[in-house]
Amino acid sequence: MTSLRIGIVIPTWNSASALRTAVLSAKEQKGCRADVIVADSGSTDGTLDICAALGLRTVYVPPGNMYRAINTGLRQVEGDWLAYLNSDDFVYPDTYERLMSKGTTSGADVVYGSGDFVDAQGRFLYSLRAATPTTLRALFDAMFFGFMPHAAIFRKTVFEDLGGFDEGFRHISDMEFFARACFAGRRFASVSYPSVAVFRIHRDQISSREREVVQQELAHLRARWRRRNGLLGRWAVLRWKTKNAGQYLLRWLRTGSFKRAG
Repeated sequence: MTSLRIGIVIPTWNSASALRTAVLSAKEQKGCRADVIVADSGSTDGTLDICAALGLRTVYVPPGNMYRAINTGLRQVEGDWLAYLNSDDFVYPDTYERLMSKGTTSGADVVYGSGDFVDAQGRFLYSLRAATPTTLRALFDAMFFGFMPHAAIFRKTVFEDLGGFDEGFRHISDMEFFARACFAGRRFASVSYPSVAVFRIHRDQISSREREVVQQELAHLRARWRRRNGLLGRWAVLRWKTKNAGQYLLRWLRTGSFKRAG
């Protein structure tokens, strides 16, 4: 039996339309054991029925903040490694084995990979290559997230030492968490392409509807940390965008937008 074990939380609120795909992708992992919990905030659309049918453990978390649900769930799962997965996204069958194996061999505290993007029906749109670990600090200085949060895992000790995700934010606490880990000197490692996680683009995403709130939160975080978008940070962002230029073009051809999803 494998010694690789990971705890995964899936925050939900009326997530029945896509939840089954997310849950099964997390549970049916090769080469590792996954302890999956759903942190639900009062769903009324059949979400909990799906969880019951799949024999999934659930915990109720009052609505209002996704990161409160994530924190609550992660404190109840077992595993030396932790992750969270949005209820409308999914991971590949070998995702966590790849990430944890890299973490074991490299001694890293956080391991991540690249991400694919699909439409509401699950049809592939494009991919974005994750930034290299050596560029992450400069990217975080520029308030730029170089990988998708659900394309990453982190050691339980990191979660505990950092006090979990900051529940004072509505949209950017995932970036803030990984940036804090980076600034605290935690070791990051990445796995090579192909991608390890999938982000589903659809019109009902809250972060897409509240882009102004996202920008306000980023400005607040920049002021709190007294970070300036200096030359090094701008250069790191430009290099990342240049590396993914072909995929940005593919995104525009298929969606009509150059903006990143999320």
